[in-house]
Amino acid sequence: MTWRGIQAFFYMIPVIWSLLKDLIWEEFSFEEIITHYTIGKANVYDRVNLLERSVKVYKEILKGDPNRVPVLFNLGGLYYRRGMYESAIPYYEKVIRTNPKHYQGHYWLAMCYFNLQRYYVAINTLEEVIEFLPTFKDALNLIGECYERIGQGAKAEHYYLKAIRTDPLGIIIHGEGVNAESQGKKREERIKH
Repeated sequence: MTWRGIQAFFYMIPVIWSLLKDLIWEEFSFEEIITHYTIGKANVYDRVNLLERSVKVYKEILKGDPNRVPVLFNLGGLYYRRGMYESAIPYYEKVIRTNPKHYQGHYWLAMCYFNLQRYYVAINTLEEVIEFLPTFKDALNLIGECYERIGQGAKAEHYYLKAIRTDPLGIIIHGEGVNAESQGKKREERIKH
């Protein structure tokens, strides 16, 4: 048995336990129980980096209901986490077509466009989500980043300030976010101006 197989076996234990628990104690329909189990199995394949198997499981679910938002959203996420943004876009778009107010669908679609350096399309997508959820700080911050990337500093600052106002804890991450050193440099550059 390969290392992935061993990992998958151990990751499947809670999924099987959840299946048994749902069958015995929960008041779900049999179809809901099978769907939960199937999604759990797809997540296990994702965790052990078996993309093709995970996608296959999700597509099996979609055969029964092609507009199932959580499954479409998870498929988009599978591709996004692997940097396959072009492949993630159709799933996020279908999430939005199915539920136009799915703010996370809008946000992750915009993230795909942002990572593909398609900033104008990302801005349009983010404006849609901000229209019906004006306090979505991550979207406000990302739209500011998009405007900064296309050289529109005043608009970028406007959205950054809006994001800061919506963030009661003051933990807005700007720009690269994860890399503290680059964050410090960006702050220093802004202070100079």
